[in-house]
Amino acid sequence: MKLLHFSDLHIGMENYAKLDPETGLSTRLLDFFKTFDFIVDTALKEDVDAVVFAGDAYKTRDPNPTQQRGFGERIRKLAKKIPVVLVVGNHDTPNAEGKANTLDIYSALEIDNVWVSRKPELVNIPTKSGNVQIITLPWLHKNDYKTIAEKLKLLYEKITKDSPAIFLSHCEVEGASYGSEKGLAIANDVTIPLPLLQDRRLSYVALGHIHKHQVLGKNPLIVYPGSPQRIDFGEEKEEKGICLVEIQNYETQFQFIPTNARQFLTIEVNLKADDKNPTETILDQIKKNDIAEKIVRLIINIPAGLDTEIEMDQIKKALSSANFLAGISKNVERQDRIRLTGDIQVESLTPSAALKKYFEAKNISKNRQIELGKYAAKLLDI
Repeated sequence: MKLLHFSDLHIGMENYAKLDPETGLSTRLLDFFKTFDFIVDTALKEDVDAVVFAGDAYKTRDPNPTQQRGFGERIRKLAKKIPVVLVVGNHDTPNAEGKANTLDIYSALEIDNVWVSRKPELVNIPTKSGNVQIITLPWLHKNDYKTIAEKLKLLYEKITKDSPAIFLSHCEVEGASYGSEKGLAIANDVTIPLPLLQDRRLSYVALGHIHKHQVLGKNPLIVYPGSPQRIDFGEEKEEKGICLVEIQNYETQFQFIPTNARQFLTIEVNLKADDKNPTETILDQIKKNDIAEKIVRLIINIPAGLDTEIEMDQIKKALSSANFLAGISKNVERQDRIRLTGDIQVESLTPSAALKKYFEAKNISKNRQIELGKYAAKLLDI
């Protein structure tokens, strides 16, 4: 049996975006749709038996109609040929008990081949390779986690030996490593103890919520695929992807498949104080990078002694092939003031005495001090 496991689409994350001239939509919205298209095409190409989604379809609990349409079109394309199981994530969960979550529409319309789980349960999913048992743990309200150990124990006891069983959940598991997405969290996280997921009757544990791909256990396999599309520069170096899972004779293995996620790139330039042409130095550093179609930011570290002007028009022109210029930061080193005397306050010195101390601190020659002192005396009229 072959499954495709993915999570944390977060459709609606539109930072670093501009308007697409053809559609009038955000370019970042289109990025997320293209990545979802990649997921759908992979599932169809690999002829998987089921697709399991571990929560967080959207950025917010109230997606707009365009975002909902884009998600729905791709779910429909999958469901025409493959069973799809969706669990509710924290970004899908309403902040009031009676409100519908962002995925409830699929249950309400009773879409064929689509199952939505908003409570811990065991669902049996018929596939072309036979039945698969799926224990679900969607995102719950905080108080509901108090009895989760007992609930899971009862669900595990319902597992039969005639077909494989997997666990599908949107949750934070003890020992998992967060990426930069921690700041996106809606509501307080509750950590699930890892041993609760290590029941030997499970063939695979498919998790969502944490954007960084990681494996938390091997028997059974406990896997976060991570988010399939990058959110910000905190995820610049993280590979984004989905998991292709194969269960054979109750032995499980998976393959991590990188997606077509938009790439982020940081270019950092450290200028030197004696650089005669800092603009050219920056341009040379930009040329060393492939910036085409990437979201790029430039960081320029400028030493205090550099007094040559940087031509920003040329810099911006050199970055024009980027998909989006996230910003140019100029970090100017602060030059510390020279302490002219030990414990003596400068304010207590006469102007001529302070000038003499300055000459000494700057190692100006005696002859030069005498010459400069004459001009200073005229200016100070002393």
